[in-house]
Amino acid sequence: MKLMTSVILCLYSFATLATELNLKPTKAGLYDVGGFKLYLECYENDKPQLILEQGFGRAGSDGVWLENIDRLKNDYSICLYDRAGLGKSEKGPVPFTVNDMAIRLNKLLAAADVKAPLYFAGGSYASYVISAYNNLYPQEVLGAVLIDPPVFGYFYTMGTRWPENFKSENKKLQSFYSFEQSVHDPMFKRVPENVDHMESYKILSNAANFGDKPIITVRSKQMDKRYDPPFVPDEIAKSMDSLEADAEAYFKSLSTNSRIVYSESEKHHLHIVDRDLVVKSIKALTSN
Repeated sequence: MKLMTSVILCLYSFATLATELNLKPTKAGLYDVGGFKLYLECYENDKPQLILEQGFGRAGSDGVWLENIDRLKNDYSICLYDRAGLGKSEKGPVPFTVNDMAIRLNKLLAAADVKAPLYFAGGSYASYVISAYNNLYPQEVLGAVLIDPPVFGYFYTMGTRWPENFKSENKKLQSFYSFEQSVHDPMFKRVPENVDHMESYKILSNAANFGDKPIITVRSKQMDKRYDPPFVPDEIAKSMDSLEADAEAYFKSLSTNSRIVYSESEKHHLHIVDRDLVVKSIKALTSN
């Protein structure tokens, strides 16, 4: 009962916020992308087109971008959407890859008459979708802000760093291992999106970078501690630590016009907890 009440209050608060901000979408609805429909919502004008992409399992229609949209609406024509099976969108065929996500988005924008070229911004897993879109439709992408993205290889490392047939009497460790191995199973019941992470890793391994397009990576405050919980043995944790240690070099390599900015917050969802920095960074895309 408490959870349901919280959800209702949350939805009410976002609806109230939209009214307070006097935000009304110029278009909102479901559009066919090939046998199923995705939800798209736009706040359009004659400014450059910005697409807001979401993190893993998150829906664009959940309302958390509203305050940011209000602060960006004089600089961009803005659209956001829900990926398949999330928010207001229909599920569509499963499993799918990061390329499928990009192709579906391209079809959605065409169906809704949202014209390229496009700027992108998005949190966390959004960076993978944006990279796939840039690889498939490079002529449509002008630049992007990646908000606390995982370094490339994150999901692949989760699935490959453990010894074969790993067993432990430590229940926490065994459970952690089982969860990380779920990246090999796109249909794992506890995941919100049925993404084939291993195939997506292969796809993005061969993807082109962003050339000389402006890419701004907004990272959370870096803490001097390892990624894994303390019960994970050092020999297993070191591969993820090594990946994280190389993150800055990786993000700089995304483009010859790439830069990294750091938040004072160590939280992950910076478009919620550090809106000032995120909005400033998105505005900076068009000043490059």
